Amino acid sequence: MNQWIPKALSLNGNHTTPEIDESLLDEEVVLLLQGRNAFNDRIYSYVKLSLRNLARLRDDVVKRLDFMPSDYGTVLAAGKGDPPDDLRAEMAITHNLVEVTPPPAPKAQSYAQPALWEDD
Repeated sequence: MNQWIPKALSLNGNHTTPEIDESLLDEEVVLLLQGRNAFNDRIYSYVKLSLRNLARLRDDVVKRLDFMPSDYGTVLAAGKGDPPDDLRAEMAITHNLVEVTPPPAPKAQSYAQPALWEDD
């Protein structure tokens, strides 16, 4: 089972579905998917897909369905781990791809109580 998470989509259920003109649904975009394969290896895939298929992909990701990136479009590059920097640069130039990074995790808070008096 492969689990994919497009960087631009939220899995917390707070995503919104924008109104899209029907004529735009055949426009194509390139998307970086990252996830884990059946062996729990980190994997990535750059996929060129239509906006119509992007909507399908979003729905399947939210439902946590198992899928292959090629079910939605053309796989341009794929591999284990994170995409190498040279591939990221190539995708940015060739497909005008913009990297979307998640916000940093909040800092851990300390719940330790301060000492009431000093130790001798």
